[in-house]
Amino acid sequence: MKIKNQKGQSTIEFIFTFIFGVSMILMIFNSSMNYISGYLAHYATFMASRVYLTADSHLSTSQGSLNGAEERARQTFNTYALGIFKIPDGSFKINPAGQTDASTYLTVGGSTVFSLSIDVLGKIAGQSKLDYVSESFLGKEPTRAECFIRTCKAITGRDNCSLNDDITVFDDGC
Repeated sequence: MKIKNQKGQSTIEFIFTFIFGVSMILMIFNSSMNYISGYLAHYATFMASRVYLTADSHLSTSQGSLNGAEERARQTFNTYALGIFKIPDGSFKINPAGQTDASTYLTVGGSTVFSLSIDVLGKIAGQSKLDYVSESFLGKEPTRAECFIRTCKAITGRDNCSLNDDITVFDDGC
């Protein structure tokens, strides 16, 4: 039996084409939002890493200054309100200075790891997520306490320097 009536054929073709076109637009829109989220997370990681690089609380111990620098870096990262883009505030991590050996010395700084959905509706790619990593390893300047100890040791030759020693550190040129 042969059907010669083709009424409605263009409607079916239009619906299939429309669904394909809208799916492509949503996929491109979601990809662009993922790129924007990634760039913003990278900028926030870089700025937080800069704060970590330069922050010093002028405490008498190096570890206290490092903890303060890490806290200020986290505050800087959290000011960018990345939760709007589904990036959690807890995704920012600091690779600390001070406890590093020669193999990890160049990785002192901040990093962010987060996942975003590939597909808006979950129909094309399923529930797959794309993992993003942003790293900003700028290092860390020596703290004032560390600079004081190095300068004292260079001048006096002693390993046990204290803040009562008469040494003035004018710059951070350790």
